Amino acid sequence: MDDKGSERLKRRRMQQGDMLHRSSATLLDPSAILIGIDPVIERRRYPKPEILSAFGSIDDLLVRIAERKAALLAAPLVDCGRIVDLQFVRCVLTDFGRLAWNEYSTSIIALVRLMMTEGARSPGLKKRIYKVGPFSVTCQLRQFFTKAHGAGVLNAPQANLAAEHLLGMLREPLYEALMLNPATASASNGAGKVSASVDLVLDGCKRGRA
Repeated sequence: MDDKGSERLKRRRMQQGDMLHRSSATLLDPSAILIGIDPVIERRRYPKPEILSAFGSIDDLLVRIAERKAALLAAPLVDCGRIVDLQFVRCVLTDFGRLAWNEYSTSIIALVRLMMTEGARSPGLKKRIYKVGPFSVTCQLRQFFTKAHGAGVLNAPQANLAAEHLLGMLREPLYEALMLNPATASASNGAGKVSASVDLVLDGCKRGRA
C-alpha cells in the first residue's frame, strides 16, 4: 500500500472511531425511548448512508457499540497486571464494579432496549451482541478470579460462579430499569452498593487455598 493509501486508511479508521464514539454517546440517556437504530443515527452529525457505509450494516454498528462497551468495562481487569494480595483484588474489582454500575445505570439500558427492537428484525443480532458484550465481560471477570485463585490470593475454584454472582449484583440498575421502572434507573448510592457487592463476593472466597 502506498503512502496515499495508508493515509486514506488512517483517516477512514479515525472517522469510524468518531462515528462509533458519537453513536455510543447517544445511548447515555437511559430515559430516551429508542424505537430503533434511526433515532440513534439521527442525533449524530454523520448521514445515515455514510455511517452504514463505514460499518457495513446496522447490525455491525450495534455489535461494534456493544464491543466498545465491553472493552470499557473489562479494562480494569485486563490492565491490572500481576495480582499481589487481597487488597489489590478488592481495588481492581471495585474499579470494575463502579464502571459496570455506571454503565448498567445509563447506556447499557438503552443498548438493551435498542437490541430488543432491532433483534426482531435480525434474529441473529442478539447472539452476536451477547457474544461480544455480556459474554466477553463475564469471561474477563472469570479469568480475573481464576488468576487470583492461581496466585493463592482467593479460594475461587469455581471462578464462573464468583463472576456471575458479582455481575448479578452489579446489574441491579439494569434490572430496575427494565423490570420495575422502564423509563429510567436509579444510580443512587452506587459506590456503597458496589463496595458491598465486592465484599460479599470476597467473603465467599477466603484468602488462600482451602
